[in-house]
Amino acid sequence: MSIDMSRGFDSHFGPPSQPINVAEFLQAANSALLSGALTNTSWEQLTPEHRNAVEAEITGSISELKSSLEQVWDNPVLSAHVLRQHESTVASVHGQADAPAPKGRKRKRLVAPEGSESAPGIPQLQGKLDAVDLRCWGLTLESALCMRAAKNSDYNALDTLKKTGTGVLRTIDHGDVGATRSSTPDSLRSPSPDATSYSEAVILLTVYNRIPYLPSCLTRSSQHAVLSTQTLDDLMRVLPCASSHMPIEELDANGDVSGYNSTDQTGEHSGYLFCIENLIYGNGREHTDYAEKLTAHFQTLPEEKWLRINKAATSVSETTFNALTLRIHQPYLILHQGNCEHFLVVDQIRLAHASDPPSGYPLTLHLTPTLQDLCRACGKVPAVHSIVGDMRLGESPCLLCAPCWRTMGPPKNDESVMVVPLVNH
Repeated sequence: MSIDMSRGFDSHFGPPSQPINVAEFLQAANSALLSGALTNTSWEQLTPEHRNAVEAEITGSISELKSSLEQVWDNPVLSAHVLRQHESTVASVHGQADAPAPKGRKRKRLVAPEGSESAPGIPQLQGKLDAVDLRCWGLTLESALCMRAAKNSDYNALDTLKKTGTGVLRTIDHGDVGATRSSTPDSLRSPSPDATSYSEAVILLTVYNRIPYLPSCLTRSSQHAVLSTQTLDDLMRVLPCASSHMPIEELDANGDVSGYNSTDQTGEHSGYLFCIENLIYGNGREHTDYAEKLTAHFQTLPEEKWLRINKAATSVSETTFNALTLRIHQPYLILHQGNCEHFLVVDQIRLAHASDPPSGYPLTLHLTPTLQDLCRACGKVPAVHSIVGDMRLGESPCLLCAPCWRTMGPPKNDESVMVVPLVNH
């Protein structure tokens, strides 16, 4: 897949769902759960003995499948054969879908080592794979359109989910909480006296940023889980953004920048807004309400260019997700710190589950690793200073790490050199 096509796919959202009122969804879903409307009627008609037999078969089938997979991946010879076969299939698809290679250049062919196909266990494994009747997952020529190398946004800087707030998942108990629940799958289980419903929904959100050198395309920045009782302000406080941690400028008597204060990085937002379903939610501050500023800006445009967007009656700190009507896969604008833009996309709106973390919301589920510039002197560690106006360096600004700048030291009798601290990640 070409780079332009890959970026186009990543920047395309939708089609969006129908508008979903979060409060109405939560009420309807809890009512259906407690009334048994979500129960599989066919399962209820089975006898207890038949149910136990089905559960045992399902559990045994999953255990058998898991065991066979582990045996293959734990064997270096068998796992190497499976990987080599997959890579060969992918290369064949690319070779048929891509344009012919320029004259004089030959495509690299993957050749299996001599004797590897007859190694012990491989013929038996290949025979099992060939005997599988499932053919719908085969890689066709069109599969090349959805193949690409891994990008930075595909990786997660977090080993586990990160608790970034104080939100607590509240439950509404119906009956004896201490009763033992059945091991029946959730999709087949009937409502029991110990059924537990949740007064909150869990909403999964993904944040996208513009690519600095290609502002018409977007890239994933982070993914979060919030409770429906939390506010837009609760979400805004945990969004990772370098603009919220910029060092504060120090001005001289003439109003020129004389330095930067890196110790006063509070991460507070001077102002921000959410634009959701043609309503602008500002921070409600008297002089820095971005909602008022944006609506006032629209008034200066010619009437034919007016956007049908109005200021919401509540601020971000007063607006909970329960009060919103959202559409899945529809990007919503976040504007803060002047002109820093983010795009918020709703991935899921669902009932809470017993396996969900009980506290710490909003949760950060995914965080794209930050690509940092290396020190221009040693080229080994990330830079932490930007040196401006130093004649001893080959460029201005010049990015240096702390040890290199400490070893070099500031120039003598040269007050025009400015040391700008870079944003910490």
